[in-house]
Amino acid sequence: MKHNRIKLVLLLCLLYGATGYGQYITPLGVSNYGAVHSLHLNPSLSAYSSYKWHINLAGVWANVNNNYLTLRMPYSAYRLPNNVPFAYRTESGNASFDRNWLNERLNGSNKHVSVASDVYGPSASVQIKKWRVGFVSSAHAGVRISRMPENLAHALNKELDSSQGAFSLFRTLAQGGQNTIDKFSVVGTSRIAAGINVAKVIDLQWNRQLIIGATVKKNWGMPGFYLQNSGLALTTVNLDSVVFQPAKMMLVTYGDKMGKGTGIDLGATYVFNKKPTKRQGGYSKNQTKYFGKFGFSIMDIGKINYEDANFNEVTITSPVGINVDRAFRDKTAGSTNYQSLADSFLNRFGTHRQYKGNYSVGLPTRLVLSADFQVKKHLFLGGVITQSLRKKLSQNARYQSAIMVAPRWEYRFFEYSMPVLLEYDYRALRLGSSFRVGPLYFGTNSLMSFLNTKNVRDADIFVGIAFGNLPDFSFMKAWKKRKARGNSSHQGCYYF
Repeated sequence: MKHNRIKLVLLLCLLYGATGYGQYITPLGVSNYGAVHSLHLNPSLSAYSSYKWHINLAGVWANVNNNYLTLRMPYSAYRLPNNVPFAYRTESGNASFDRNWLNERLNGSNKHVSVASDVYGPSASVQIKKWRVGFVSSAHAGVRISRMPENLAHALNKELDSSQGAFSLFRTLAQGGQNTIDKFSVVGTSRIAAGINVAKVIDLQWNRQLIIGATVKKNWGMPGFYLQNSGLALTTVNLDSVVFQPAKMMLVTYGDKMGKGTGIDLGATYVFNKKPTKRQGGYSKNQTKYFGKFGFSIMDIGKINYEDANFNEVTITSPVGINVDRAFRDKTAGSTNYQSLADSFLNRFGTHRQYKGNYSVGLPTRLVLSADFQVKKHLFLGGVITQSLRKKLSQNARYQSAIMVAPRWEYRFFEYSMPVLLEYDYRALRLGSSFRVGPLYFGTNSLMSFLNTKNVRDADIFVGIAFGNLPDFSFMKAWKKRKARGNSSHQGCYYF
């Protein structure tokens, strides 16, 4: 049954610490050589670019993050898969895994877990006089767990096994046995998007510019799910038995029929230069492009509509006792352990109601503010604030809120930035690193996870290929100059 698979996803996410929805290729988005990348931040930013045209062939971003489990390995992850020390291999020679390497962070706070990945498909942006026209395509998928109570996360991590201390964070019978599990949600979404971008440059005084832009996208919804409980109250009877008080849980699975929807990005950019009378000292030498570039946008306004979504409601109308002793767990042993465990748990949970209906999933609507200052000819300082406009517990797709500040060394064929980020809804401070070398771009917003692979709580990486203005490469310029000299000599002879 489908609700079994969803519970399986929930349990595996907690047990293996897979987590994310973070900040993606933001360092490239504010670059003057990132016209296509900027479409993911602000639909107007693409119109201020050092490229007349820019094409992204392919790219991918992936993020794993959580505030609960840390993977502490006795050897570096770079040894995987073939250079693992002999002591940490199985009899067949493969790398072994010890659950004791997963260290819990038990601080009384709710736990947030998610996995996210974006694929950047073929995209392009072309300058036509004062206009910028582009095409963008992408695919997105993610799973997130929001506000999971720490005692429940601990119990699931310990496989509901009292011998491992699974219920040690619950109040015992001697302590009154009263426990509360607050409202939490588990959400999985996936979609494919393709759209058209248009931006217009409006010239102002003193080399200032106002740029407005919009991207209209067609979205195709892929499979997803939404699990939410209204809050649970339970009483511990003994180490292996609990009594659940009346409550309600909703599970929705969708995507048997592809969903359809439309999204729109709206944005504006203001390019600022000081008045000529205030350009003192080395201003004209340092600010060769602008003093500051400021952006405002609202991204992914819209939703995806699904038909024939499956609704499953589990309702406890009166107190229900659940026993998870060893005999119960033995029935669920084997390769389908977690799925069987979830099935047995839900079947004994209460009254079950199932029906079909239409369902809507909102796009990850967010507010994005950006600023980019030119400090020296090739040195810039950029900043981006991304604030999600979707609630954490909603069924909608969602990117977590974040703040980024990044110095950037920018040349035509090389670029490097070192972003400092307060990300994951402002919960975590991270250091990143981003490169653009010719057509190749790659980087991470979680640099320490790659420098210290023995102690990993999150990971983030992006990589791709994009290029622009190929006819302006040096060998083409030389050919054009030679042709121009030839034409001028012919004209001189003719008029002579």
